[in-house]
Amino acid sequence: MKNKNKRNLKNAPRPAEEPASAPKKGKKKKDKKKKKNKTADKEKKRINIAQTLGSILDGSFLTREKVIQLLPFAMFLVFLAMIYIANQYAALRRVKEIENTTKELKDLRNEHISTKSELMYQSKISEVAKRLENKGIKESLTPPKKIYLNSDKK
Repeated sequence: MKNKNKRNLKNAPRPAEEPASAPKKGKKKKDKKKKKNKTADKEKKRINIAQTLGSILDGSFLTREKVIQLLPFAMFLVFLAMIYIANQYAALRRVKEIENTTKELKDLRNEHISTKSELMYQSKISEVAKRLENKGIKESLTPPKKIYLNSDKK
């Protein structure tokens, strides 16, 4: 019997469905009211923004109680901003000093290396002999001899 009931339900006529594009009754009025409310809200926002900008420009917003209560906090924020800016300038100054010191160090290192190589070149035996020839000093051709002393004096 259950199967017969299911068959009957399947073949039973269904209620007519409204097409999706067809508007429902009363919906037009609601849409118009929503549109009017949206335009009214936009106009209120424009008026509020205009009033706010006007009060900022003429300075009248500073006399409100909430602003006066928040003034110490605003001053604290300004103070923190000034410290932050000063810290950035100090950091930039230090970075520039470090870069200058690094450049100077590289220059001094290059100068040290070139001076050291020049000294090594000038201290070679052949270069010393060339410089001393002008003064009349010549290189000895005989090798040096060692002198031994007897320290057995009694």
